[in-house]
Amino acid sequence: MHDLNKYIKECTGELDRLHIPYAKNIQFVINHRACLRLGQCRRQGGNYTIEISAALLDDRVDVKEGLKNTLHHELLHSCCGCMKHTGRWKAYADRVNAAYGYNIRRCASKDDQPLPRDLLPKAKYLLRCSKCGAEYPRQKMSAVVQHPERYRCGKCGGTLINATEKAE
Repeated sequence: MHDLNKYIKECTGELDRLHIPYAKNIQFVINHRACLRLGQCRRQGGNYTIEISAALLDDRVDVKEGLKNTLHHELLHSCCGCMKHTGRWKAYADRVNAAYGYNIRRCASKDDQPLPRDLLPKAKYLLRCSKCGAEYPRQKMSAVVQHPERYRCGKCGGTLINATEKAE
């Protein structure tokens, strides 16, 4: 199990060396429920809470690609004017990437998933595009799962169909 506090100190030290002004009033929380989200930064008043997925603390997860990359991503959100992934946040992310060799981006693609396959949750529902065959796994019952015909494929615009029996 990776020591979260150790890596928080390493990441904040790296930001300090680059003179990136992240918030000092941050509470870190381990989220044991998040399935796909690796981290989240929330601001309430002048205080910040950063949630880190418990899956990132597993010894099989690469520290730099998974845990530290996510910590930096969320710490950058605590910088003034950086709650969105544009402007100053992107400039800071580019600086950290260049200085330390990280791959901090707006969101991770499916291909650079830092979690081993057995740590990823199994989808309960599966939607498929009737036109291009793109698949959209879903963890929870939602409007798109109940009425996929009302939604379109993000890749080609085709109609979605429920293909749940194949997800299990």
